[in-house]
Amino acid sequence: MSRLTNNIREEMARKLVAYRYTSEAKELVQLNRQLADRAYAHLYPKEVQDAMAVVEKHHPKTFENTGWSGLCVSAEGYRVRVGGQMRSHWVQLEQAKHDGYKVTRDYAYHTIANVELSEEIKNFVTRYKQFDDSCEAAYREVMAVLNTVSTGKKLAAAWPEAMPVIGDLIPESDRTLPTVQVADINAKFGLPPETKEQDNG
Repeated sequence: MSRLTNNIREEMARKLVAYRYTSEAKELVQLNRQLADRAYAHLYPKEVQDAMAVVEKHHPKTFENTGWSGLCVSAEGYRVRVGGQMRSHWVQLEQAKHDGYKVTRDYAYHTIANVELSEEIKNFVTRYKQFDDSCEAAYREVMAVLNTVSTGKKLAAAWPEAMPVIGDLIPESDRTLPTVQVADINAKFGLPPETKEQDNG
């Protein structure tokens, strides 16, 4: 009978957090890109972009991006980068594919004068922080459950609904049939995952 080590429990907890929050993470990535597009259009109207393109044609790399594709903006008292790489300690965030922006070489924070857009960027920053805080709280909650069992077999018996997500982290010989339901945390994490048969039914 295999005992669960702290490292295995932590890996299980992180995997469950990623399972629960990846969809929201993808939404945040898309929102980040959309806000960057709008901020760029606000800061550089089409006429300015067209003029920049003419200058760029005759003087290449005049407005070259320095390797980071986001925009540094100041909105509602928040200084933030939008459109660039997003990172989370809990869930892997993938930046939406785009061609980047032609921005000046300095890293000055451009003030967003549009009140509505500025408010949306502020709300995005707040939502992102809440997302990260939610992931951390969920991790602690799952660890509290995992710490109540000492072996893979006991975990499989106590929390069978989670096995489709974390079952591969315990030896096959330690898995057993369902005996106990962990209803509240299952509901929170959307466990067990829906199968294709359930989706079609």
